[in-house]
Amino acid sequence: MGVVAAAIHVFAGDAVSVWDPWVKAVPVAMLGLVLVGSKRTLAANLAASGLFISALADAVIEYNFLGGLVGFLIAHVFYIAAFVRAEPRARWVRLIPMALWGLLTLPLLVASAGALALPVLIYGTVILTMVWRAAAAVDRVGWNAGTLGLAGALFFATSDTLLGYSRFVGPLPMARFLTLGTYWIAQSLITASFWKRSRT
Repeated sequence: MGVVAAAIHVFAGDAVSVWDPWVKAVPVAMLGLVLVGSKRTLAANLAASGLFISALADAVIEYNFLGGLVGFLIAHVFYIAAFVRAEPRARWVRLIPMALWGLLTLPLLVASAGALALPVLIYGTVILTMVWRAAAAVDRVGWNAGTLGLAGALFFATSDTLLGYSRFVGPLPMARFLTLGTYWIAQSLITASFWKRSRT
């Protein structure tokens, strides 16, 4: 159902007219239901809350960009809490790559965001914090819950960086497909990470 809704939004959004923002919300809402159906751990519950809030933000951002941005910021706070629950140690060294990412991307996006400069700065700081906490939760190499979560967080940051660039700086080729594709991959990987954690 989620795949069908994603396809409708991408290829036939005009056909469903006013319902399209809510069709867009279906794929991530379905991922939230996957975690609700898993063995209920606190980390999985927090991640599921982030997914449901993201789904709502998917729809809201189609009406109001700032409202959607606030929704995703709240979702990231839940993801941060979920990753901290999975691994409470700070592991400060793993913050360094995220800080470099922020230094390379945020000044350009903030300078181009106009009236949204402060919300973009706050949001960018929060999502990079989420990626750091996902990195902190990686215990070993290999395709496991930790690396799935980190991959998802990196895809999320990539999606938002592309979205911010295409919205505030300049057009990108196939921006819609790139931002949505990386976004849905991100949410799927984060879901897989916490589903796998709930099974171990």
